Amino acid sequence: MKNCRELRHPDFEIRERQDGLSGKLLLTAKHQSGLQVSLLDYPGFSRAFCAAAIPFGSIHTSFSIDQKQYSLPAGTAHFLEHCVFSRDEDGGLMGRLSDLGASANAYTTHDHTLYYFSVAGPFETAFTCWLDALLTLQIDHDRVEAERPIILAEMDQYRDDPETRCSQKLLEQMYRTHPVRLDIAGTKESIRDLTEQDIQLAWETFYSPGHIHLTLAGDLDCHSILTILAERLAAYPSGIKDVRHSFPEDASRPTSEEAIEQMDLRTPLFLLGLKELDSQQTPWERAFRQRSAHLLLDCLLSSVSPLYDELYQHGLINESFSAQYLNGPGYSLLLCGGESPDPHQAADVIRKRLLEARVEDLDLELFESQKRAAAGRMIQTLDSVEHGGLMQARARLFGLDLFDYQLIYDKIDAAAVFNVFKHLSNPDYYALSIVNPRR
Repeated sequence: MKNCRELRHPDFEIRERQDGLSGKLLLTAKHQSGLQVSLLDYPGFSRAFCAAAIPFGSIHTSFSIDQKQYSLPAGTAHFLEHCVFSRDEDGGLMGRLSDLGASANAYTTHDHTLYYFSVAGPFETAFTCWLDALLTLQIDHDRVEAERPIILAEMDQYRDDPETRCSQKLLEQMYRTHPVRLDIAGTKESIRDLTEQDIQLAWETFYSPGHIHLTLAGDLDCHSILTILAERLAAYPSGIKDVRHSFPEDASRPTSEEAIEQMDLRTPLFLLGLKELDSQQTPWERAFRQRSAHLLLDCLLSSVSPLYDELYQHGLINESFSAQYLNGPGYSLLLCGGESPDPHQAADVIRKRLLEARVEDLDLELFESQKRAAAGRMIQTLDSVEHGGLMQARARLFGLDLFDYQLIYDKIDAAAVFNVFKHLSNPDYYALSIVNPRR
């Protein structure tokens, strides 16, 4: 990066950090408005990357500001993402960035929204265009009405998708009251009820600079980037709004053990879920739990595990089988599944093995090899501007830096993983969702 080592800027507090393994340089700059910027060094690279991580997702529908309570319709976060990217008389943000040779995208999850783009060649023009779209939303009745049918059509499309329906049904089984049980896009009723005032409230609350963390990666002029930001943030007050989220307390067990639906598909689908009791977690604890879960799933259910090989050899699963871990405020669950000619038998075998899983029975050589591989993949992400930048952006949602993941892996061992997931042996926390072919 140009002008980045020992960087000084009057409007930012700057911290410098260098990774001992890769040698990569990371600068973190904080503006008085609360906005934070990560600058990841890629000397000599022609391509540059930028992302904005915003801790506002589909579950954030009830919150308070200065002890005043607010609520938003389900699906507001996803709708707002569409409004930021929607087309207008200038072609919309996507169109303007495309004209500049940039590739842009965005997504909304249960607990955050992330916008990102990459570009080869001149960076600052694309960055300014992209930044202005985030900081200067123009919303009115016509804009909302133009997006509403697009969102509703998108919802219909996903509801006709068997995989989406299978996973959505499992979340509904797992949670009675927590908003994670709702589709990220909301419900048809909530989208029909949503107003421009809802969108404006969400944007003013969660898209204020104090809630945005920017990540930039490439061979960039850091001082120039910070100057652009300082000019646009000059009118914002210092400090961060005290936004507090509230989630209804959910039951410890799933609402039902099994749910079966029929749709137009050729091979049955199944998802087996394991609900875990969520507790208050620091960002570090949440990241530790996430990395531990991934290692556990790698050892017990990935394509290198004995159980996967057994299921595959008996024709109970195919290449569609996968496992993942979802974890956020008030919700945590392991889930696995895919296509199967006999979903009940496949799920029964998996559940039995997970219930019997013990640390003393774990193949420690496999565990250590998977741990080394996972840690190595983290380092390899730094070979790519896009992958390194995206991983750093996601790490900031935990309040961490990309370099912290190696420290987390250093503290993970097999005993710690099984201590985190002691509830594996409790059959009361399992639930099964199946989608069968329509008869």
